[in-house]
Amino acid sequence: MEEHDGSHYEFIRYIFSNPPKGEKSISLELPLEQDKNIGLHIFEQLLMIFTDGAKYLYGDNGKVNINNLNKDNIDNLNKYFGSFGYIIVIDVFETINDYKFKFPNYFKNQEHIKPETKLEDYYYEIFNENNCAYRICFKTL
Repeated sequence: MEEHDGSHYEFIRYIFSNPPKGEKSISLELPLEQDKNIGLHIFEQLLMIFTDGAKYLYGDNGKVNINNLNKDNIDNLNKYFGSFGYIIVIDVFETINDYKFKFPNYFKNQEHIKPETKLEDYYYEIFNENNCAYRICFKTL
């Protein structure tokens, strides 16, 4: 297995400037900060990779609008994430009436994190100006 050192942005450029590699072919090293929950740490790192990867592939002037990502874009991002053993799950709530409240939000309310909290329990939500909501989480392959 190849080994590469570098900054976060060098990693983003390395991963997303090439076609996706095979499933679980890249081993992510995510050094854990002391006294931090491992699930939260992995979630935060994957969210940064998702955001910066989407900006790299589909962004405009260093920004990406989740409203402009289509199914093919998400499927492509999932191929990249599959190469390091994860899958992106995005739930879309088209209207505020479709929205399903989920508690606790471990990302915002970290005091609710327990040792048994799993990676897929963490999520991040984005609400757009049309009251459409996107809930992003990650699962291990």
